[in-house]
Order: sequence, then structure tokens, then C-alpha cells
Amino acid sequence: MSYIQSYYKNVLMIFLGTFIMSIPINGILVHHHLLSGGVTGIAMLLNLLFKWDMSLLVLILNIPIFILGYKFIHKKFICLSLLGMLSFTVSLSLTKNIHIPTDDILVAVLLGGVLNGLGSGIVFRGSGSTGGTDIISKIMNKFFSLSMGSVGFGLNVIIIFLSGFFFGVDLSVYTLALMFISSQTTNYVVDGLNYKRTISIITNKEIEISEQIIKEAKRGVTIVHGEGAYTKAPRAIITCTVGIREVAKIKEIVKRTDPHAFMTITETAQVFGSGFLRLNKID
Repeated sequence: MSYIQSYYKNVLMIFLGTFIMSIPINGILVHHHLLSGGVTGIAMLLNLLFKWDMSLLVLILNIPIFILGYKFIHKKFICLSLLGMLSFTVSLSLTKNIHIPTDDILVAVLLGGVLNGLGSGIVFRGSGSTGGTDIISKIMNKFFSLSMGSVGFGLNVIIIFLSGFFFGVDLSVYTLALMFISSQTTNYVVDGLNYKRTISIITNKEIEISEQIIKEAKRGVTIVHGEGAYTKAPRAIITCTVGIREVAKIKEIVKRTDPHAFMTITETAQVFGSGFLRLNKID
């Protein structure tokens, strides 16, 4: 795919994603006094309290954030975020009269969270964002080494607290559930089913274990030779990445070959390369 084609594809995805995001906000969430995360959540709160126009609030609240971002963050990210924010603002205005009829708060939380996460995930797949929290998180990460996830979580905690203060504890808990469902849906859209497990095995029987993993699990392995910091004894570290259903097989191989081995298993969101998704398939 050429650079121009890739660019237009990303723009299309940003437009589509922001439009999908605006539908549950106007059609479901505001009718049940549920709040989204980040700057959008603050705009929704002000809309519910004072009936101010939500799309205009999103635009106004983002202006100082984008000014700071333009000074301190990569310009390409700011341009794509600006496109996403403006598209989101227009979409909120276009969908403000939409109402998805549901009186069940649980249906509102589930449907609103899934649609919001779906739209957000499509925007991220298009290498964009809607500004707000994403820019604040990048600035805090750059100057204070705070993780973007921690900053986003902190801002959402404030929104949940405000939800509880103005609308009661029950709705604040529903808002928390909505945010969780939305974030999980976003992760699924961005990462798909490409979740794997990366296994590290520290052992003295690296050859035997490696051969059995290659033979039985049909997975490649990498052996790194190291040294125990305390004992100064030589140690081999076997690393391999496998599917979730293959973890039990690897554990069984290690158990019968070297019961004294030290093994760690970590979740891996995306894997590219031989045996998995090829690098030339990445957009």
C-alpha cells in the first residue's frame, strides 16, 4: 500500500471511528447520565448540568490542550489528533438528535461501552486520536515519566468521582463499568485476536527443552546464555512465543524435563514475524 493510500485509509478510519463514538454518547449515555472518559466525559458532565452544547464544549476544552501539545509533542501526532478532534466535534453535532430507546441501565452500559470502544479502536487503528486525554498523557509522560495509562486512569477517576457527587454512587459505578467495557473493546479492535504468551525459561537443560518445544509445539525458540548474579553459575534462558492453547504443552515439557527450571509467562499483545502475522501485513 502506497503512502498516499495509507494516509487516505487512516483519514477514512478516523472519520468513521469518531462518528461511531458520537452515536452512543448522544443516543444512550447522556439520557442515562452516564459519562465517557477524558475530556469528552467533562464535556458531557457540563452538558448535563448546564445544558451547554457538547460539541462546542469538546472543541473549547481541547484548544489549550492542543496549544500545549503543539509545543511539546510530535507534530504528526498533533495533526492527526486535530483531525480526529474536529471530526468528533462535527459528529457530535450531527448526531445530537439521535436517541436509542432503552430504559435498562445495564443495556445502556453494555451497548454504550461496546459502541464507544469500537469507535475509539477504529480511530486508533487509523493512527489517530480525539485529542484531550491522549495529549495530556503524552506531555506528562515526556516531562514526568508518568505512564500514559496511569495519567488516563487518574483523569477518569476524577470523572467517576464527579459522577458520584452529582448523580449518585450507583451511576458512578455504572460509569466505571462503562469505561471498562469501552477500554476492553478498544483493545480488542486494536489488537484483535493476536494475543499470545511469551515464555522465558531459565534452565540447565536448554538443549533438551528446546528440542522438545520445537518437536511437540512446533514453535521456534531462542537461547540466551547468561550467568546467575548470586551464584555466578552459568544459566541458559529459553524464550519462545506461543498461542494461549500451547502454554499448557510448554509447561508440561518443562515439568518433565527440568522440574527445577524457573519459568515466567507474560501476555503479549501483538506478535509479528515468522510463524505469526507477517511484517508486510502491517498497515
